[in-house]
Amino acid sequence: MDLNRFSPSRRSLLLGVGALGLAGCAGLGRASVPGGALLPRTQAVLDRFVAEGRLPGVTVGVRLPDGTRTYLQAGTQDFGPSPAMDRDTLFRIYSMTKPVTGVAAALLIEDGKLALDQPVTDFVPEFSHLTVAVDPETSLEAQPARNVMTVRHLLTHTSGLSYNIAGDGPVQRAYRQAGVFPFTGDLNAGAGDGPRVHDLDEMVRRLGGIPLMFEPGTAYHYSVSLDVLGLVIQRASGMAFPEFLKRRLFDPIGMNDTRFNLAPGEAGRMAALYDYSPPGRRLDPGSSVEAYSRLVTLFAGGAGLVSTTGDYLAFLTTLLEDGRAGRVRVMRPETARLVRTDIMPAGLDSYGNGFGFGGYVARPGAWNAGEYGWDGAAGTKAWLDPVRDYAAVVMVQFFPWGALPISTETRAAIVADLGIQSG
Repeated sequence: MDLNRFSPSRRSLLLGVGALGLAGCAGLGRASVPGGALLPRTQAVLDRFVAEGRLPGVTVGVRLPDGTRTYLQAGTQDFGPSPAMDRDTLFRIYSMTKPVTGVAAALLIEDGKLALDQPVTDFVPEFSHLTVAVDPETSLEAQPARNVMTVRHLLTHTSGLSYNIAGDGPVQRAYRQAGVFPFTGDLNAGAGDGPRVHDLDEMVRRLGGIPLMFEPGTAYHYSVSLDVLGLVIQRASGMAFPEFLKRRLFDPIGMNDTRFNLAPGEAGRMAALYDYSPPGRRLDPGSSVEAYSRLVTLFAGGAGLVSTTGDYLAFLTTLLEDGRAGRVRVMRPETARLVRTDIMPAGLDSYGNGFGFGGYVARPGAWNAGEYGWDGAAGTKAWLDPVRDYAAVVMVQFFPWGALPISTETRAAIVADLGIQSG
């Protein structure tokens, strides 16, 4: 996964890389059955990590090949007395927000309000005079961009944009100085960092004055592309980005607990997030319940959402079942298939994978060819496999990404429990 290329620092790993009314109808016909007996290897992995004190708790959701959904869990929301982990525990999903934003863009393509190869400047005139760094590793010296940035480029991280977490060169430092920190919660910005941008409009205004890393469409580089796409969605739809998500995705699917911050009374449902980096395990202050309870004005389509195992599995199941959430048609079958299709510009890849709408797509030749998914910085993982007809979500909370091998071991156990040959 994309996260592996980041050095294991608190700052560089924060953001990641790596379903009743209508929603009641969405849940009909899909039973939920206890998962421990169905997936014994998987349950054993969860139990072991908790018993060894490495995690307070973990929860997993799997949409099985027969169409049923099953849930497994172990432990509690925090070390010490706290509620048990379950499918309704709230998690900071960080970069698992990206596929949600990608699907929102796909809905606008279905509506005829957006096109894959449409110039971003049709909706973001603030990008009308973009420049490209001559040598982004050494300076901000730049020349006018020759290529046109498109929606496809935003969806696949081939736009030329960067992240302040994706290195420490002049471009990334310029992002920090411009206050481009797109996420929910506190980043604990350091000395020399500018005040955080207030909203998506302000973010693109500041980004428009910072050179791109490369000409759009010529390379892959993990970035704020999906955050910019959130503004494209907002302007193309004529609706606030979070309202569009709610109306077109969350309500029809039944994702009642997915949003950009905590609603009143929800604090007791959120899992604790620990930082495992030296000098030792401690609660992460920037991702506190208090931080997530504040008013959000910067709706980060790349890393901002809170969700649950039940909600996110319903989201993946909708894509896997060609746009249906039970009896509710959320999108056309061809739209759901497009989301999980490799749309990467010709000649490019994402660490050997293709890329779809905000998530990787395993290419032909891989044992899991056709798989689509993405990870979150706090250890969460989600994927669907249309060839083997299943989907899975692993929900945990810790920094830095990769500090514990829980998602890797859980994924291997799920594959083994389902009898899938992993090559």
